[in-house]
Amino acid sequence: MTLVWTNRERQATYDRGRWSGTQSYLVRDSADAAVTVYAIASESTNYEIFGGGDDLFMEGYMRFVSATYSPVADAMDKIWNVVFSFESTTGDGANATAIDVKTETEIGFVALETSTNAVIIDVFRTGATLPGDKNNPAVANILGEAVDAGGYPVSQEIPVTTISVRNVIYGRPAYATIASYIAKRNSAAYTFNSSYSCDAGSLLFVGCDTSRVGPNQYEINYKFVHDPTTFHLRQVPRCDKNGKPIPALKNPVNVESESNPQVAAFVYYKQPFPNTAAFANLPLTV
Repeated sequence: MTLVWTNRERQATYDRGRWSGTQSYLVRDSADAAVTVYAIASESTNYEIFGGGDDLFMEGYMRFVSATYSPVADAMDKIWNVVFSFESTTGDGANATAIDVKTETEIGFVALETSTNAVIIDVFRTGATLPGDKNNPAVANILGEAVDAGGYPVSQEIPVTTISVRNVIYGRPAYATIASYIAKRNSAAYTFNSSYSCDAGSLLFVGCDTSRVGPNQYEINYKFVHDPTTFHLRQVPRCDKNGKPIPALKNPVNVESESNPQVAAFVYYKQPFPNTAAFANLPLTV
């Protein structure tokens, strides 16, 4: 069967910053045989373009979203009216990444969402240099300005970004594989969609949510925490047998005073998330 496609008409609507439109064809068999929907749909890929090749500029602003197949009245299934529907790739007419124009339950949909906030942590020293080994740092007294009060920390704010990546996939997620990455940091630098980069060790995978959004379609919401300041390291004081920080004078040469108070004698870095993994192998699309 050889189908003949006749470009019939197209319509475009611009409403509140977004385009939408339709493109219609009359379709028949060259031998005037009856035509089925399956036959038309199997050959429609090349025609799912706004303008059917006659509106090249607008092609870039429209993407195919649905099709309607209707037999022409009294044509005994020999002539069909085919209408393709389109919607904007972007709101402002700029070029868009293919994954960014899909609807939220469509297979291949990807969303990158972030939230940056100040997180309060305990500190004993300021101006301290982070250790070279951020996975299992040596127990060494941190150099820097002692700011604690008698071995009790003060609060400090650091910027932390929570990153959420949503994927819609065909078939069930790789549950066990995903779970094996939880509470691990990135062993190598990792970049989200060429727009957000994270140094090795600064990105922590905290888990994911999965949900069924359609027949054999699942959404996975991956969650990360990015700490570019401390790489998730925390300052810890050396304690006595009762669990209390061991104090010492800030300047042991001088007597105790308001300007020379008691501070934690020994403070070191501890990594609560020492395990790392290659996030490039996570089954997600960014």
